[in-house]
Amino acid sequence: MADDNAAQPGKDNADTPAARERRTDAVLLKMPNHNMDYPHLAVPTLTAALRKNFFKVKQQDVNVLLRDFLLTEEMLKDLAYRFLPELAKAHIDIPADFDRIRNALVYLHYIDNQIGFARVEQVKQKLQARKYEEVFCDEQESSLASLIFVLTGMLHIVIDLALTYDEAGGEIDNPVTNFLHQKVREVAALNPRVVGFSVIQIQRKATLWFARRLKPLIQGKIAVGGPDASTFKEEYLKNNDCIDYAFLKEAETTFLELLRGKPVEQLDGVVFRDAEGNIQVNEPRHDIQLSIFRPDFDGYDLDKFLLPTLPLSTSRGCAFAKCTFCNHYKTYSGYYSNDAVKTVDIIELLAKRYNTRFFHFVDDMLEVKEGTAIAEELIRRDLDVNILTYARFEPQFTDEKILELWHKAGIRVIEWGLESASQEVLKKMIKGVSIRQVQNILDISSQKGIVNKLMLFHNYPGETVDQLKMTVDFLRKNVLEKKVRPFFTVRGRLELRLFTPLEITSRDYSKSPFRKRYERSSSFDSLLGYADEDDYPRKVEYIESFINEMSQYLNENKIFSTNDENMSLDLLILDLKRRGLETAVAVQ
Repeated sequence: MADDNAAQPGKDNADTPAARERRTDAVLLKMPNHNMDYPHLAVPTLTAALRKNFFKVKQQDVNVLLRDFLLTEEMLKDLAYRFLPELAKAHIDIPADFDRIRNALVYLHYIDNQIGFARVEQVKQKLQARKYEEVFCDEQESSLASLIFVLTGMLHIVIDLALTYDEAGGEIDNPVTNFLHQKVREVAALNPRVVGFSVIQIQRKATLWFARRLKPLIQGKIAVGGPDASTFKEEYLKNNDCIDYAFLKEAETTFLELLRGKPVEQLDGVVFRDAEGNIQVNEPRHDIQLSIFRPDFDGYDLDKFLLPTLPLSTSRGCAFAKCTFCNHYKTYSGYYSNDAVKTVDIIELLAKRYNTRFFHFVDDMLEVKEGTAIAEELIRRDLDVNILTYARFEPQFTDEKILELWHKAGIRVIEWGLESASQEVLKKMIKGVSIRQVQNILDISSQKGIVNKLMLFHNYPGETVDQLKMTVDFLRKNVLEKKVRPFFTVRGRLELRLFTPLEITSRDYSKSPFRKRYERSSSFDSLLGYADEDDYPRKVEYIESFINEMSQYLNENKIFSTNDENMSLDLLILDLKRRGLETAVAVQ
């Protein structure tokens, strides 16, 4: 008897060219909210695994298409003068949401009055057309480009509120959900066997909105995967009849076996409903030899992204995996890396196929030995590339030859995970680094020509005002000495995330480092609240004073502000300068 939970083999699933023409095997989607600078990696990686086995796959980044649609003169006017004013009236009794809408309106009206939405759309189109010299070598154009990245950040709020309002039965004509309804119809018309969503937390709302409206229109199954699904497992199915499967951790093998018709109860790493409707969880058992590292961006609307960067994974998991505040261990089966030669093969292929020289290694960290092997292979092939990567302050970096080699290979920007410049706080975090070692590495790295960025946050349990000042003063010193690029994540307050060692410890009141912990409002929340210490207002005051000081420094030195909306823009500006062009903005 055929398993109703399996993606039915039948005639439509037969591995024949005729069958492939009749039906789409899988539609893979990335939903809002996410950035617009360059594509996410998960969907193209799964697409590559399925296409490698001759399945017919349609992939689409709905997030970037929606943002491109909203960042037009027509739609910006609609947001500023119709939709958001009406939405504000509907939220008059919800102060927090009303303030968010009002702030967005003030900003939109300012832009329209000072610049005009038509000019905003023109510069957006120049970025999409890769006319970067025209934009970033002109002071006015580069200022407009900076505004666009601010606007893309503002759209997170607009999209989120538009979805919430629609789910609550709102009657205002809604440009966000109108666009998404059209996408629902387009996906349904493909008659897919499986629709898959890769989900991080900020995409959950849009994913579930889309799945609820798609489910009645298709006969196929709907699946979620990614970090959010791996964290919440059965929660995705408990209250969402529209979700048939949740894939856990690495899903390329599991998804492939599902399409081949293997009964779902025999799959590893999947949450499903059995014949009686009971939710079952098959824990993942991933064979790392079957891992796919080469993404396939064919069919993605790469021309809608604002920057030419492509993401690439050289490893999965974290080679250190001890930090008390981190739960990245929930995403993958463990730490493992791709062969350096194969990684460079992928870089070379992507560079030629998609006409780019810009890459972001999105690994949790690029381990020293692995990164050096990649650098040596890039140099051997004489590839002209620009790479942004994350790294940990490993002691091996004190060998000057390593970072010199990395820079020569094209690794131009490193985002270092530091978190705090207090040695005592670092010890509590189990970071395994010393501040003296960190400073030594920053000295070497900047001397070799690499742009350094520090990822920091404040308010780790027990952190005093003086310890926070150590962090801020350390950052200020290195920024002013041009050893660190201005990048102010220190304004971020510690997030107590589910399943981190810190969160697990805090469950026991007698061991909790927090004066008070607030439980989640639902089983679908990944963040927990906690009570700040009495000195917290002084911390905020000190950070705000520092940010104001640094804002003036940025303006005086024409340094563009960098954040999650444009994190790889550094690579582009550095490349323009390396080619002898005079840019209107600087990196540091």
